[in-house]
Amino acid sequence: MGDGIDTLFWYHRWCGGVPLWERFPRLFELDVDKTDIVANMCSLGLRHGGEGWRWRHRLWEENALEECKALLLGVSMFPNITDTWVWLPDPIGGYSVRGVYELLTDIDNSN
Repeated sequence: MGDGIDTLFWYHRWCGGVPLWERFPRLFELDVDKTDIVANMCSLGLRHGGEGWRWRHRLWEENALEECKALLLGVSMFPNITDTWVWLPDPIGGYSVRGVYELLTDIDNSN
């Protein structure tokens, strides 16, 4: 994780293998600002009582919130590094049309 400025807190896959909205659908549903970025959430505070958590009404899903907070404890942010995305089929060379073509034709040939 870089500075969190270009990463949407709920929608992007930045913490774990799936977006947080998918892993914690009830918390997502109750969140006031579903399009907030990671940098804002972290600067406002994600600990209990932090302003990063803003709910539409009183939160009863304490277990889900604690699980989400525990997941976030393992994330390190680097303020002077821009967020980047990695093309998993080729993390070194990155995304290319040729790479996608090769990936798709390899899949077609293996069936």
